[in-house]
Amino acid sequence: MVGAVIVTHSLIGKELIATAENIVGKIEGIISVSIDFKMNAFEARKTISEAMKKIDQGDGILILTDLFGGSPSNIAFSFLNKEKIEVTTGVNLPMILTFWNKREGGNLSELAKLVKLSGIRNIVIAANLIGWKGSLGKRILKGNN
Repeated sequence: MVGAVIVTHSLIGKELIATAENIVGKIEGIISVSIDFKMNAFEARKTISEAMKKIDQGDGILILTDLFGGSPSNIAFSFLNKEKIEVTTGVNLPMILTFWNKREGGNLSELAKLVKLSGIRNIVIAANLIGWKGSLGKRILKGNN
C-alpha cells in the first residue's frame, strides 16, 4: 500500500489526520510532519525522511503539503529524485479521505491524481452552486461550478 506524509506549517497536518479519523476511524499509513520557523531545512528534511521510513510499505509515498511555494513544499520537492515518491500541494480534508479510501491496490501515480482531483472538486463557491428562481425565491441546484 501507498503511504502518505503530510508536511505542513505548524499543526495543520496533524489536525487534518485527527479530523479524518474522527469521520472514518483510524487511518493507517499516514503521518504528519510539522514545519515551524525554528526548524532549518536540514532538520526538516531529516524529520520528513524519518516519517517516510515509518510508513513505507514498498508501494510508494505520497507527500501532501499545504502551500505550493512554502517551505514544507519546497523541502518536500527535494525528495522527488527518489523512486516512488510524489508530492501534491494544497492538502485539504477531502484529499485525506480519498487517500484513505483509494490507497489499497492502486499505484502511486494514480492515487496522486485521484487525491488531487478530490481536493479540487471539493472547492466550490456556494453562490455558484445554489441559485434563486422565481418571485417566491425558491432555491434550485445549479450544475457543477
